[in-house]
Amino acid sequence: MTARRALIASGGTGGHFYPGFALASELRGRGWQTVFLVKKQDLAIPALEEEDFPYVELDMVPLPRSLNPFRHAAFLWKFLGSLRLARRVIADFLPDAVLGTGSYVGFPAALAARLAGVPVYIHESNAKFGLGNRLAGLFCRKAALGLPLAGGQPGPRTELTGTPIRSAFASPPDKYEARARLGLERLPFTVLMFGGSQGARRLNAAFIAAARELRSDMQAVHITGRRNFEEVKAAYAAAGLEGERRFKVFDYREDMPALYAAADLVISRSGASTVAELAQLAKPAILVPLPTSAGGHQRYNALALSEKGAALLLEEGPDFDASLTADLRALAGDPARLRAMSEASAAAGIPAGLGAAAALADLVSGSRQKEGTWK
Repeated sequence: MTARRALIASGGTGGHFYPGFALASELRGRGWQTVFLVKKQDLAIPALEEEDFPYVELDMVPLPRSLNPFRHAAFLWKFLGSLRLARRVIADFLPDAVLGTGSYVGFPAALAARLAGVPVYIHESNAKFGLGNRLAGLFCRKAALGLPLAGGQPGPRTELTGTPIRSAFASPPDKYEARARLGLERLPFTVLMFGGSQGARRLNAAFIAAARELRSDMQAVHITGRRNFEEVKAAYAAAGLEGERRFKVFDYREDMPALYAAADLVISRSGASTVAELAQLAKPAILVPLPTSAGGHQRYNALALSEKGAALLLEEGPDFDASLTADLRALAGDPARLRAMSEASAAAGIPAGLGAAAALADLVSGSRQKEGTWK
């Protein structure tokens, strides 16, 4: 019996890449074959090679946001070349389904699939559709949503599946075991602070200012990102916190489930994967959207939790440092409020990230398929 096949247009940042990667792993377990379409020299390629997932590189660039005619001409040239290559891959591989996850390679993949009569699906991790998925959505049979859509009810061609998260989150350690592993004290109010892969300098600085004010009321694990590590270490020293045992500063950690487990509160940006992890773990948070996120999507992601009382939404502004310090001081002294925030996660209506890959696989395989009208 011939194995069923899926072509997955993915790659780029973790929020775009991991849903496709998790789907491929789930489909492989069900006997499917998969091929990825990624952009040329994509950062996701090493992960695909490590897991022996075949891939094809498209020489594609994002749609220009300027009026420069040369950039638009270059985009059109590369788009047409990518479309031709995507059509050739589909003709050779003969997929049963094509899935795009929001990366800009998703549009030529979706159009090529539509021209070949292959069913198209998309997955949108954010609470607001990005440009790539809005374009690919013109050709899709079904759109899988990671978060409830901002500003209205989903249409009949959408389905809330959640955003896949790593299986390691299924069995996080005990809170006190996690604190012991990190060299933290057992009882103090504990914060996990991380800024994500970009745009964290202002957030890092505001948190250090708060740590200086609240050093006797809290302990923290601060993940800086590799490019910000030396700058953050110097800022801790300038704040008189260098060598302070209550503040653990790392450039990067793989053991995120343990870091979440150790924390009473998380402070972070509001990328889709982070929101999915917070919802899965019912972890209270202060969410600070990246101001430059495309279409303001991080703000909408944060609202998915904050509007239900599961998180605080704090936007960067003139009084950002003082506001973060005030919010931290209030939460550090109010364990009942933290418990209420944790309990409110269930009301956010965000599907469990640990089951999202299986839900996506069900959708792509046709077992959850329903026809309808796109909204």
